[in-house]
Amino acid sequence: MLYLFLTFVVLLLIVMGTRGLTLLFGLGINVVSVLALLILIADGFNILITTGIIAMVILVVAIYMNVDNGKTASTAFKTSLLIMVVILLITVPLEFWANAQGLAAENQDELESFSLAAGISYPQLAISIIVINSLGVISETSVAITSGLNEIVENKPTLTPTEIFNDGFSVGNRILNTQTNTLLFNFFSSTFPLFFVIHSLGYGVGEIVNDKLVVAEVLTTLICTIGVILTVPITSYLVYRGSKKVTAN
Repeated sequence: MLYLFLTFVVLLLIVMGTRGLTLLFGLGINVVSVLALLILIADGFNILITTGIIAMVILVVAIYMNVDNGKTASTAFKTSLLIMVVILLITVPLEFWANAQGLAAENQDELESFSLAAGISYPQLAISIIVINSLGVISETSVAITSGLNEIVENKPTLTPTEIFNDGFSVGNRILNTQTNTLLFNFFSSTFPLFFVIHSLGYGVGEIVNDKLVVAEVLTTLICTIGVILTVPITSYLVYRGSKKVTAN
């Protein structure tokens, strides 16, 4: 593992040069942030409030440390925050309604000798997992769309705000294809072991659809996908509004 990490660092520095150091520093901060989130939750801090604070730290590092254009970074950060709020509004009622949080029957062998009195809210923990899981793909999509739009505006300064808004959808549609496939492949790769267990236990279709672990993974993937889709109109609108202000001035 150490050799693999060193290979990653060397290749990153070769490809990106000194900018790779900035990326490594940002990755280090985000790793520490996630570890801090786990420790704070385990120590009894409010899960949703702690997740919101750590999520903002992760977004600041992921966007502002990797985007040179301040205007692009600002728009991407605003979009990511709005999407995070939307994800919370969707996830909070959905998690309590679906009752897919916590541990499933497939975990009972591993947990047989442990106490389940963890002293935390499993529904809130499931919400925290979905929010943290969505941050990377949402910030990446927002930065990509904003960068593309800003480049179009710089090359064609005579574009009207409406044309900019339409171009945002055009750029976003191309990015959505890649991001949706990425989320889909992540879902299948993360659930391969689970489906092997389900197959060996002889689950029927109804049992699979109602299995807690399967439902949790499906909810996470669908909510993240919804967040990515919403990134397109929100980012386009923010760039559109910014260009409208410039035109008015």
